[in-house]
Amino acid sequence: MSDAGAAVRISVIGPFKVTAPCGADITPTGAKNQALLAILALTPGMSRPRRWLEDKLWSTFGPEQASANLRQALSKLRALSPDLAAALNGGRIALSLDPQLVAVQDIAAPGLPHDDRELLEGLDVRDPEFEDWLRAERARLRDAIEAARPREARGVIIECRTDVHGTDQNAIIGEILANQIGQTVADNVRAWRRSGQINGATQRQEGDLQISCDLMENNGKPNIFIKIVHIPTGQILYSKLQALEHASDVLNSAVPISAIVFEAADRVIGKLPLIVENARPEARATALARLALYRMFSFEAESLREADSLLSQAYDVDRNGVYLGWRSLVRMIQLIELLEDNPQALREEAAWLSQRAIEDSFDNSLVQALVAQVLVMELGDPVGGIEMARLSVEQNPANGFGWTAMAMSHMRAGDAALAIKYSTQARQIARFSPFRQWWEVNHCVVNIACNQPAEAIAAGEAAARAAPSLRPAHRHLLALYAMDGQMDKALATAQKLTKIEPGFTLDRFINDETYPVRTLRTKGLLEPIRALL
Repeated sequence: MSDAGAAVRISVIGPFKVTAPCGADITPTGAKNQALLAILALTPGMSRPRRWLEDKLWSTFGPEQASANLRQALSKLRALSPDLAAALNGGRIALSLDPQLVAVQDIAAPGLPHDDRELLEGLDVRDPEFEDWLRAERARLRDAIEAARPREARGVIIECRTDVHGTDQNAIIGEILANQIGQTVADNVRAWRRSGQINGATQRQEGDLQISCDLMENNGKPNIFIKIVHIPTGQILYSKLQALEHASDVLNSAVPISAIVFEAADRVIGKLPLIVENARPEARATALARLALYRMFSFEAESLREADSLLSQAYDVDRNGVYLGWRSLVRMIQLIELLEDNPQALREEAAWLSQRAIEDSFDNSLVQALVAQVLVMELGDPVGGIEMARLSVEQNPANGFGWTAMAMSHMRAGDAALAIKYSTQARQIARFSPFRQWWEVNHCVVNIACNQPAEAIAAGEAAARAAPSLRPAHRHLLALYAMDGQMDKALATAQKLTKIEPGFTLDRFINDETYPVRTLRTKGLLEPIRALL
């Protein structure tokens, strides 16, 4: 309510107590009078049917006597205080407390002495129905307190295993692949990998996920079967049977294998918040971060601010450096898109967040990839970006973000051949990602910078299909269509931008030096658009 000082205050932790707005104690005498107020106070909406209340407080009486007892209790409560009388509403069907006139103690508020006090302590109504209700409410209170209690993130426990089908080499290859998937999951959420084998009678904590990768021969060709299971429920989170050209593709981290690893890990990460107990910090942080990614990869100003807030909350819940790395990428996008008023402040924050992310999680391949991209695109350090991106892909060759960072680093360093090679590899690895527009729009920019307009158009169109309101994709397509003489498509794209980008005009696109088309302007690709003016 808006003014707790003008309310009747009801305390339910420890002994039941009712206080008038002036501070006077107006706690009713009589256990059932207290219980009647307590039930209403603890009910969502503060309203219960009369017959329900009669059944909870006078279950051993006949209907007429129970109804008379309820009326008598109401009269006594209203006589205690004009403030309580005003707050207690009695209709023919239901009784209620006015939420605008009553303030009920928050039973899950942090800092209250819950551990040594009980809900409605000492209240003895001596009615079996009320006692059942009270036991249920006390259990709910314990659950609420436990859910609100800060916990240390212990990490998702991942068991990586394989079964032998054929040669010993197949067993080793299956175990390598299972560990690659486990590592990619652990790059995104606090997690620990362990062997699926148990030696002796050692007791250990039950795992959360089991990743099994089994290789077998079929008509002389190796096949791999991947299955990821939530151990407590047995729920299958991901499964795939994939034919390989050569078993050594796993050892060499061939692109098709890296794509499977990236896809499997991404599917599991998306489902983790739904299957892991929400009270665990790593589950809550993963849910916040996943939602943030959907907001971030829209490239919309307000969505980017919301993404930053969600990632900040994720870091507060589970102090994992990956959330700082994502926040630095948010700053990079805001800088590129010119969405905020103080670019220097954003650049300083990007640098600070990148440094903190590396300090917190230096050995995290995803953190290395995110920081590498920020170093290259906004902090003016392509050499540092290449070094950091190389660390990322050496540690985890299935990291699609790492290969994009490699591509952008080599693009800025002027090595067109490697930039296109790494960008092509990145988009192949991440082709099943729900955020694939990220790889497509980066591939479009790389091909523009490397004078490959046909490939740039294909990538830009793929990005627009994946995210129809993605403004960077449409901006690049506008210039590419005009350069290619496809004026009808260029005009349609300009009209699309008018709808999805506030303040868009062709004149601003061409003549405003601050407009976010740096690569197009550098390559001289804006002039053909003048034909549309």
